[in-house]
Amino acid sequence: MALEQALALSPATNLFFSISNPPLTNTKTPALSLNPLTSSSKRSHFQRSLKCSADYRDNQYSQAVTHAKPAEIQWNKELCNSVHLIGIVGTPVEIKHLPSGKVVAWTRLAVKKSANDTSWINLTFWDDLAQVSSQHVEKGHQIYVSGRLITDSVENDEGKLQTYYKVVVQQLNFIERSSSRGLYDSDFNNTAAGSKFGNNTANDMGSMEERWQAFFANPLEWWDNRKDKRNPKYPDFKHKDTGEALWVEGRYNPPWVKSQLAILDGQMGSLQDQDSRLHESSMSGDDFISLS
Repeated sequence: MALEQALALSPATNLFFSISNPPLTNTKTPALSLNPLTSSSKRSHFQRSLKCSADYRDNQYSQAVTHAKPAEIQWNKELCNSVHLIGIVGTPVEIKHLPSGKVVAWTRLAVKKSANDTSWINLTFWDDLAQVSSQHVEKGHQIYVSGRLITDSVENDEGKLQTYYKVVVQQLNFIERSSSRGLYDSDFNNTAAGSKFGNNTANDMGSMEERWQAFFANPLEWWDNRKDKRNPKYPDFKHKDTGEALWVEGRYNPPWVKSQLAILDGQMGSLQDQDSRLHESSMSGDDFISLS
């Protein structure tokens, strides 16, 4: 009896197991298989990529080491903003002996930026170089100078800063005369003549802007003739050493000149007031001493 019941239940049991455990042949096993040729080609490509990458890195490294690293030097104040210039001396060298015992000399150097464009750089010499330059350097000489570049800025109407330059000379040499020297002198003379007679060119506008920058850089080096002009055509400002002239209503003036003059006049007025107060206090002290 038990055997018959077991046999009667066996098909259902087999059906249950067949449903719960489907045959392996129904799975998509071919998708899991690997093509040995494809795998081999991929490995070969991967190995070639690794080899190319390694070769590239080796080549880059070998190229890098063929260029030596620049040597290190100690920080030196004298090397900061160092420049080298060759140009034509535009003004006679002026020299001054200071009460401190130091000697200073100065001039201006015309440096050609192109065939028709010249920049003016102020040069300052100290002590021995000041003596040498005053005794040997003349207007029209072509010289080489190296030294420290000093800059200062003037704010224009738009709030932008206008920069001027001055070089404190540390080395001075003359340039040997050559066939090109004559051509350079000719260009320089033409530029100077154009500036003198006020030709209507872009060069005049550029040189005038540089001249105003030089004025605002060192206003005490210029005579202020605005209050003492007997002739309206007389310049408003004239350089004490070079004789260069500036007019407030000049045709080629930069647009920021008048606003900067107003600022400068305010600053100079404050300085004059301070000087007057100091002078009055010193006079009062002298009177007090004399009365006692």
